[in-house]
Amino acid sequence: MSLVTVQLFSESLCPDCINYAQTSLAPAMASLSPIISLEVYPYGNAEETQNADGSWQFDCQHGDNECTANLYEACAIEHFPKVDDNNVPQWYPFFECMESSDYNLNRYRPYNTSVAIGCSDDAGIDWDTITTCAEGDEGNVLMHGVALATPNHTYVPWVVINGETVPDSGSGYPAGNLTELVCAAYGGDFEGCN
Repeated sequence: MSLVTVQLFSESLCPDCINYAQTSLAPAMASLSPIISLEVYPYGNAEETQNADGSWQFDCQHGDNECTANLYEACAIEHFPKVDDNNVPQWYPFFECMESSDYNLNRYRPYNTSVAIGCSDDAGIDWDTITTCAEGDEGNVLMHGVALATPNHTYVPWVVINGETVPDSGSGYPAGNLTELVCAAYGGDFEGCN
């Protein structure tokens, strides 16, 4: 059996995205990570414009702090892709920590990095690597790539499983239980699907 590709297109400070990460993605990863190939794209409903020097300016739905947190998450995803014995990417605990923090409700400047630093420490990934990426040209180019990878969508979180968009629940939110959807897509025998 091949892995089930789960793509999550989200925004770091979006209440629905935070809820989905906590109540759908986290349980699925806890029980099914060996059969999931997880891809997260932290951009959502942001918009980009190109500056005269060729760099990109981002305008995020929930303000500048969301752009900053999206960038930290994108840099962690880029620099810490190694998976453990349970197929959990090294960046995932950082992402899960960021999305489960009360700090995610803080949309006002300045950006308080204490939670992000704590999340990187807890995940065992290097904060300096994340900030070097985020503060340099690499982060700007990386976020442009995330923008290009984000499909046309009508709401976030937007979830795609094995190339198929998860239908709308009727309220601008992905329908169904992610664990059950992954098991159905896997189509084989796996302990977490019984």
